[in-house]
Amino acid sequence: MSTYAFRLDSDCNPDAAAHGRLQLVLTNTGASPVSDFVLEVTSLFRIKPGSQIEGARLIEQLSNYHKLAPEEGFVLAPGASWTITATEISHTLRHYTYGPKSAVITLKDGTKIGPEITPMTLRGERGDPVMAAPARGQLPSGEAPISVIPCPEHVDVHGRRAVDRVLMLESATDEASAAFTAVSALAERLFPGEALFGSEGIAITCVADSAIREAGYLIAFQPDAVTLSAADMAGFRYGLISLAQMLRGARQHPEDFVFPARGTISDAPRFGWRGSHLDVARQVYMIAELKAFLDTMAWNKLNRFHIHLNDDEAWRLDIPAYPGLAEKAAWRGPGEILPPLLGTPFARHGIVYRAADISELVDHGLGLGIDIVPEIDIPGHCYCVLQALPQLRDPGENELYRSIQYFPNNALNPAVEETYVFLEAVIETLVRLFPSKWIHIGGDEVPEEAWTGSPRARAMEKVEGLQGSHQLQSYFLKRVQSLLARHGKIAGAWEEGALGGGIEADGAYLVAWKKSESGRQLAEWGYDVVLAPAEHTYFDMAQSADWWEPGASWAGVVTLEACYGFDPAGDWPEAARGRLWGVQSCLWSENLCDRKLFDHLVYPRLSAVAETAWSPPARKNYSRFMAIQTLMPRAGLG
Repeated sequence: MSTYAFRLDSDCNPDAAAHGRLQLVLTNTGASPVSDFVLEVTSLFRIKPGSQIEGARLIEQLSNYHKLAPEEGFVLAPGASWTITATEISHTLRHYTYGPKSAVITLKDGTKIGPEITPMTLRGERGDPVMAAPARGQLPSGEAPISVIPCPEHVDVHGRRAVDRVLMLESATDEASAAFTAVSALAERLFPGEALFGSEGIAITCVADSAIREAGYLIAFQPDAVTLSAADMAGFRYGLISLAQMLRGARQHPEDFVFPARGTISDAPRFGWRGSHLDVARQVYMIAELKAFLDTMAWNKLNRFHIHLNDDEAWRLDIPAYPGLAEKAAWRGPGEILPPLLGTPFARHGIVYRAADISELVDHGLGLGIDIVPEIDIPGHCYCVLQALPQLRDPGENELYRSIQYFPNNALNPAVEETYVFLEAVIETLVRLFPSKWIHIGGDEVPEEAWTGSPRARAMEKVEGLQGSHQLQSYFLKRVQSLLARHGKIAGAWEEGALGGGIEADGAYLVAWKKSESGRQLAEWGYDVVLAPAEHTYFDMAQSADWWEPGASWAGVVTLEACYGFDPAGDWPEAARGRLWGVQSCLWSENLCDRKLFDHLVYPRLSAVAETAWSPPARKNYSRFMAIQTLMPRAGLG
C-alpha cells in the first residue's frame, strides 16, 4: 500500500496585484517525506513566462500547463505544505473554475501520484459550486396556455382536450410521415417512457400547403381532430414538435397548460440560421454525446450545428493524406507532442473522428433537420498542427510570438506553399464527409506579431504588396476561400475575417462574436452575418459574478435573462438587416473536463437563444419562458 498522498489547494486574492495573487499549496497527506519531486498542473490560469514565483521554479510551461519544482534541498514532510505564490498571472481570475483541473506529483524515482484537488478558494473562503437549475416560474396572466418553446408567431386557441392519449398519425404526405417517424424517435430518446407518439390516440391529419412559409406550419384544433399543414418536411417536423411540447406541458403542469380543443397556431422561424457551436478540440466528446446534444437542439428547433474541430490543444479529424496529423495532434499526455491541458488526465488522452464517425453524426443531424457546419480554425489556433507537421513552418523563423492563450508561434504561415497543399487535402476531406454548403475556416485571434520573424513572410509582403499580419491573413483566407469555391462551398469565418482587406464578401459569411455592434459593421461592409455576441450567447461565460458560479467571465457574465433578452439587429439600420442570416450560441470547452458542468452551462440558455432565433421580438416574454423552460430537455452529458 502506498505511503504517498497529497492534496492540492489553491487560492486567489484579486486585490493583491495587477491581476491578483495566486497561491498553490501542496500538502503531504501521506506518511513519507518527499524531496526532489516536481508538480505538474493544468488549469485556466497562466503564470506569465519569466515572471518571479515565490517558493518554486517554473521548469516548463505551455499555455495553461505548468511544471513546477521546489528549491533544491526542499523536503516536504508528512503533514507539511509547500506554498507557491505568483503575482504575474495572465488575467484576473473571477471564478473557482479558473483553478487547477488536473495534476500529478512525480517523485525522484519516477513514481507518479495524483493529488486530491480542491476547488480554488477566494481570499481563503471556501464555498460550494453553484449547480442549481433555474426554478420554474409562473405563467403570466393573459399568455396563451400552451407550453411551446420557441414561442409561436400567432396563437389563438381555446378549451382543453384530455391528454391521457398519445399523438397518432391518421393521414399524411410522405414528407409528413417521415417527419412523424423522426420526431417520434426523437421524443422517445429525450423522454423515454413518456409515450408521446403512438398508433392509437389523438388523430393528426397532415396536409401539404405550398402557401405556408419555408419551415413554417399551421395547426388547426377541433374537438375531434387536429390538422397540421406545412409546405415542407421541416414545417411538419416543427409542427409535430410543438404538438408534443403541448402534450407534455398539459400532462405535467395542467394548472397552467392545455392541449387545445379549438383554435389555430401559425408559426414560422424569424431566421433561417438558428445555430449552436461546440468546441470539441479542448475536451473529448464521444459521437454518442454529440448526437445527444443534437437531439436537444432539434427539440428547440435549431438547425445549424457548428462543430469546432481543431484548436491549439487538439486536431480531431482524420485526414487520410496526412495520417500522422490526428495520430499525433489528437492526443495529449506524457510523451505526446502536447502535455496534459485543461484537465486532461496525466495519461494518453484524446479522440480521433474517423470517416465512419462523421458519417454517423452527419446522418443523425440530417434526420433531425440539422446541417453540421465543420470548422477548421486557421491560420491561428494551430499549435498542435505545427507540432505534428513541422514542415509547415518557415525554417528561418527567428522570433517568438504568443497567442492570447500563450501558445508560441501557433499560426500557419501564409508564405509556406506546403500550407496550401495541406489545406487542399483537409478541404477535400471536409467536402467528402460534410454535405453542408458552408465550411468555416476560423480566422480569429491571430497575434499581430505573427510571422514578423519569418523571412518567407517578409519576402511575400514585398512581392504581394502586403504589410503586417492582418494583410497576410487576408491573402491567406482568400486563397483558402478559392479552394472552397472550387468545391462549390461557401466560406465562413469569425469576424476577424474582415481584417486587412478581409475575405471576399461574395461567397462568405462572418460570425460576429465580440459585440452585436461588430455584426452591424460587417453587414454595412457587405458581409452576410451570423450573430453570436459573447455578451449574450457564449455559454462558457458564467451566469453570475459569484466566485462559486462555474464558467469564465472575460466577456462579462451571461445571465439567463441577458441571454434571453438579446435583440438581434435591434439597433441596425434597415439597409443592413437583410445581411443578417441569424443567430447562434457558442460553447467553448476549456472548463468541460468536468462534464457535470455541461448541462448547467448550456440549459436553459440554449432554449433562450432558440427563442431569440425563431420568435418575433414582440412575442418574447421572459416570464412566460421561465414557466416553460423546465420542460425542455437536457443532453445529460454530466
